[in-house]
Amino acid sequence: MTSKDKKPEPNDSSIIVSRVSQEIRDISPYSVPRFDCKIRLDGNESPFSLPRQVQDKVDRVVKEIDINRYPDSEAERLIEIISRVCDFPKGGVLLGNGSDELIGMLITTFTSGTSGTGRILCPSPTFSMYKLTGLAMGAEIIEVPLDEKFDIDLDATISMIENNDPDLIFLASPNNPTGNMYSASKIAEIVSVAKGIVVVDEAYSDFSGYTFLPLVKECENLVILRTLSKVGFAGLRIGMLLARENLVSEINKVRYPYNINSLSQAVAEVVLENHKFVTENIQLIIRERDRIYKALSVLEGIDANPSDANFIFFRANDADAVFSELVERDILIRNFNRPGRLQNCMRVTIGTPQENDSFLSALGEILSS
Repeated sequence: MTSKDKKPEPNDSSIIVSRVSQEIRDISPYSVPRFDCKIRLDGNESPFSLPRQVQDKVDRVVKEIDINRYPDSEAERLIEIISRVCDFPKGGVLLGNGSDELIGMLITTFTSGTSGTGRILCPSPTFSMYKLTGLAMGAEIIEVPLDEKFDIDLDATISMIENNDPDLIFLASPNNPTGNMYSASKIAEIVSVAKGIVVVDEAYSDFSGYTFLPLVKECENLVILRTLSKVGFAGLRIGMLLARENLVSEINKVRYPYNINSLSQAVAEVVLENHKFVTENIQLIIRERDRIYKALSVLEGIDANPSDANFIFFRANDADAVFSELVERDILIRNFNRPGRLQNCMRVTIGTPQENDSFLSALGEILSS
């Protein structure tokens, strides 16, 4: 039989998998458990739909989009609106397909070109995408445990910075999943000591009322991340990076072309130009957050953490049992239960008053039984 007539052998999956980098094989993918529950309080989304008059404006602009054409590659009009809303120079604004893409762009820009392996420092526990994306890109991850109040352990962090000189430091404030802001003085100290880039992820800053954005004028190594996802527009996937223009110019070099699609650009422009309702929704969520925290604090078997975000982080005696019972009652929250600092820990997003009442009622029934 000639080579032409020889039948190809089936692919050996082990050979194919061997071509996957060891860094990728060693990590687990970011996953969101899927449960078909009527009340969804697991994703830190806003529970509110668009007001009718804003929805009508959205409908009109969407009808005018030529979806056969590429979007504006630079998203210039949207950046101009964000610049105005944030009172920040438009040359210092960069957009991503969610903050996740911006995290990847930062890691690519500031770790890939270093001699040897790039280093990323972040507290633990925190948003998992810092570590996951860093490992996938071959970076060394340096984790510093938070203190007993889930604040930054400043001495340990400064020591790690001085000994390891990380290229990137990620600080989520308010932090996910714990919900609390880090001490502002500790973040300022880290920014002043670090020789690399310090990224303050302010995904939940709308609910804390505090921002480190003014500090960018004084600190060239400071980068701020924000998002539209938590205030009502998770489906648009609009992440925002704000920094000195020279940094943005470098990061922009690794941005994929046309990364913000036409539909997201158009809808984001409308909602940001009609954003009064967003402020009202945020204030309602804050009031509900405080109410739910007080209710959780008096429940036997629940240890709730004060929150500066749109969710509450708490510990139950048996998180897995509580989670299962809530799902049985058509209510979905996030279960973080695993050995270590997150053992028996859970997170509930603040929903509508009615959804929150249903959650509290169900949780009370579960605990009493």
